[in-house]
Amino acid sequence: MLRFVTALTLCPSDIRKIYDLLDEHRVESNPLRHILVTPLFAPEESLKRIRAIKEKYGSTVMFDSGGYYVQIGKLTYEELYYPLLRFYRNNPWADVYTLPDHVPTSQDTLEVIWRKTRDTAKYSSLFNEELPSVLRDKAMPVVQGHTVEQVEHCLKVYLELGVRHIGFGSFGTVGKNSEVNVATNSAVDLGRHVVDIAETHDIAVHFFGLGVPALVPMIRGVGASSFDSSSWIKCAGFGQVYLPFIRGYNISHRNGCSALQKGITVEHFRELRSLTRHNCAFCSSVEELQQRKLYRALHNLICIQESVDMVNSGDYRTIRTIYEQGSPRYKKEYEKWLMPA
Repeated sequence: MLRFVTALTLCPSDIRKIYDLLDEHRVESNPLRHILVTPLFAPEESLKRIRAIKEKYGSTVMFDSGGYYVQIGKLTYEELYYPLLRFYRNNPWADVYTLPDHVPTSQDTLEVIWRKTRDTAKYSSLFNEELPSVLRDKAMPVVQGHTVEQVEHCLKVYLELGVRHIGFGSFGTVGKNSEVNVATNSAVDLGRHVVDIAETHDIAVHFFGLGVPALVPMIRGVGASSFDSSSWIKCAGFGQVYLPFIRGYNISHRNGCSALQKGITVEHFRELRSLTRHNCAFCSSVEELQQRKLYRALHNLICIQESVDMVNSGDYRTIRTIYEQGSPRYKKEYEKWLMPA
């Protein structure tokens, strides 16, 4: 079963509002059943709220290392190590602990990518040794690299550690600070290679930072056990909304100038909502969806979870119909990813 892990590195008031709205509207899909948080970049009160959610509702919690913040230049890889180790030692209540990774970007030279790959493997191993024994079973090193040789370098080190979880984070990157992950064909092939090797050792693989509804069948088809995403709230801030297996569209205003900010009419949105059989409390009023960022965020969050639930249930006929009518560019890809034999 594929698991969606909701990235929730937010301020305490946003976490409270999100949980209160989900509870108030009795959202059955429970998109907070699995949570990812980056503890070094989350306010202490946010961590307290997430721990309370875990203790009250049984949610699983994954600690992220903060490699993304190294990737976008907030701190150096070396500055990450000891604060993260100190936090992990003092907080043994999470379910998964991501080891410090050095994320290569699409703009890096081969030499730089190799350096980051070797750094990730070497310091993950050292970090794991310094963890208390009770946390080592929960440790998750991250495979980095843009070639088979590079990812196998990481895998060789991690298999010797005897870990039960491995992350994969080397997707293509775009944006001013290489802050957005994209599923290039070569990265997907590398992810599949990592999964194939991990499966022979009974190791679960998590995909980092790749979670739009249209790609859920790919993630399942490649064989990942879980994935995380913060796209649900980031896109909402730009006025974008998802639907199950459908790309994001800007619903706040018409914008035909940018492919990423392509607008959608209310009529077309309602047609796609009918096609995908989606109906939640946060999009029942399209006017409120247009005006309220948090409503767009929660609507998007539910759409990702619904996509995962539909894939896990094996409802391939419905998924194929959605791709054919709503996302034709993915139809051939879907057939490669997920069509049963």
